[in-house]
Amino acid sequence: MDYVRFGSSGLMASRMCLGAMDFPVKCDMETTRAVFHKAFDNGINFIDNADAYGKNGESEEVMGQALADYPREQLVIATKCWVKMFKRAGGGGGDGGGCSRRHIVQACEGSLRRLQTDYIDLYQLHHPDPVTPVEETLSALDQLVRQGKVLHVGVCNHYAWQMAHMLGVSALQNLEPIISIQCRYNIMDRVIENETVPFARRFGVATMTYGPLCGGLLTGKYKRGEAAPEGSRFANPRMAKGVFCDETFDTIEALAEIAARNGMSINQLAMKWVLSKDYITTPILGGSKPEHFDPMYELDDLQVAPEDMQLIDQMSEKYRYQAFANQSQVDGYPPAPNRW
Repeated sequence: MDYVRFGSSGLMASRMCLGAMDFPVKCDMETTRAVFHKAFDNGINFIDNADAYGKNGESEEVMGQALADYPREQLVIATKCWVKMFKRAGGGGGDGGGCSRRHIVQACEGSLRRLQTDYIDLYQLHHPDPVTPVEETLSALDQLVRQGKVLHVGVCNHYAWQMAHMLGVSALQNLEPIISIQCRYNIMDRVIENETVPFARRFGVATMTYGPLCGGLLTGKYKRGEAAPEGSRFANPRMAKGVFCDETFDTIEALAEIAARNGMSINQLAMKWVLSKDYITTPILGGSKPEHFDPMYELDDLQVAPEDMQLIDQMSEKYRYQAFANQSQVDGYPPAPNRW
C-alpha cells in the first residue's frame, strides 16, 4: 500500500480509504470487524465515516468498537457532520443540522464519543449550509482544532467556488483552512475534472473520491435486458430510471471487454482507472460485504495496458459533461457583512 501526503498538510494517509457507510446497516458486527481488520492487514490506515451513516450514529459506534483493536496513532480517522441527527420538538442548534457553531460543536462531541477517541484526524462538512454564514462555520471548526479535538478540516460535496470562498475567509481572518474535498468520481461521472480538480491542484486541496464503481454499475452485475438483482440499488425503479439505458450498457460492455483482455474484473478495472489519476489523492472503497473489498487488495499485482487506459479516457470523455451529481445546493453560504 502506498501512502500519500494529504493536500498541503503534513498528514500522510494510505492511498486507498475504507468507506464505512454500510456498517452496520448491511452486515453484522462480526463481519464489520473482519472487514476492518483485513483492510488494516492490507495497509489501509484511513477510514471515512459520518454521523449520518447508520441509524443515530450506529456506524460510528461499530467503527469505534472495531478500531479499539489498533493503536490510535496508527489510524487516520475521518468523519462528517451536517445532518439532523435526532428529531425532537423545537429543532434548532444540534437538532437542526447544518453548519452552525452549535450544531458543529455538538456533532463533534457526539462523534468523539461514538468513535471512542480523543481526536478526529479529518472533520468534514457533509454539505454546504445555505443558512449559516461561512465565517461562523469556519470559526467553529477553528475552535475545535485549537482545542485538539480535530486535527484537520475538509468539506464534501462543495463546488469549487464555495471552497474558494472558504479559503478566502480563512486567510483573511486567520482561521484553520480546509485541506480536502470529498466528491463523487468514476469512469461514468467525470464532472469534477472541469472545475473541482483544477481548483484542488492550484490550492493544494486533497481530493477524496467516493463511488468508484458508480453505485455498483461498474461491477458487471447489471446486464442489458435483465432485471436488476433483488435487493440491489437499481432494483428500485426510481434509481434505475434514466440509468438503465443503451448508452449505459454500451459503456459497461466495452469496459468488460477491456477488463477481460487485461486479466481482471470490471470492478478492478474501474478502480485501477481512478488510481491512475494523480490528481485523486484517495479513492474510497465502499461495500457491505468482504467480497466487495477483497478484489481491491489485488490491484498492485494487476496492470492495464496504456492503450486501454487511453481508450477508457476517450470513451468516457462524454461523462465530463453532465449534471453535477454531488449536490443540488448552489447558493453556498449567505453573506455576513458584520464579520468582515
